[in-house]
Amino acid sequence: MRLSVQKTLKMYVGGKFIRSESGRVLPTKASDGTPMNAAHASRKDLRDSVGNNRKAQGGWAARSAYNRGQILYRLAEMLEGRGDSLPTGESDWQAAVDRAVHHAGWTDKITAVLSSLNPVSAAYVNYSMIRPLGVVVAFPHPDDGLLGLVETACQILVMGNTGTLVVPIEHAELATAFTEALHTSDLPGGAINVLTGHVSELLPVADTHDDIDSILVVEGAVTADQWATSQHEGAHVLRRLVQVHRAAAPAGPDVFSKLCEVKTVWMSAMGEIPAGRIAY
Repeated sequence: MRLSVQKTLKMYVGGKFIRSESGRVLPTKASDGTPMNAAHASRKDLRDSVGNNRKAQGGWAARSAYNRGQILYRLAEMLEGRGDSLPTGESDWQAAVDRAVHHAGWTDKITAVLSSLNPVSAAYVNYSMIRPLGVVVAFPHPDDGLLGLVETACQILVMGNTGTLVVPIEHAELATAFTEALHTSDLPGGAINVLTGHVSELLPVADTHDDIDSILVVEGAVTADQWATSQHEGAHVLRRLVQVHRAAAPAGPDVFSKLCEVKTVWMSAMGEIPAGRIAY
């Protein structure tokens, strides 16, 4: 009789598959019941992931909206090709592919929807344009499966943000399958990182981290008390907190508008910018 070699699932940070800096793992099971282990993210893992997101954010936001759409469409292609091997049902897999395509189509259209030319009663041109928030830490609902991971990641990426998804240990196999698709989708390293761990351990770290621009929570992914604490801590650093519906329906402009900032610019009719007339 031989001992079976149990798989240890890694996390995904900066385009690389990593173990926790703490060396911690927790036992879990594959979709077929096979025992395996999964990396257990620590407080430092989250801080390192956010720092990695920050380094990648400028480059991702600087890409053209069309190129970001191409990459999200490439993600759909990778998911489509891996359908038979994904640890999820056929309907969830197909819905996830369709959702990536949906968001790929928004990347070069959302600016036209949310930007505007504003009427002013003077010899100026005044317009508002959107720009990304920056770094987002997101908590998808575990029961939304692969569709939930794709939906949450795309909400972040469409607007030019980068982010870290926190996935419960019990869903580490699905998270790994998702990151393998991310890894082959032309997405630059650090645009989306995925950590597996306990929400109760990592959410308080995100709450007190000063370099996180937004915390995105899917309804039901955290408790009411945890959300209240996030609101309290976020007020200290003026962090934007975003709560969205479950993944059954795709996000639209109402959600995208919460994941961007609006920059308003005044220009004279002669093309000169009046001093002090650029507002955010």
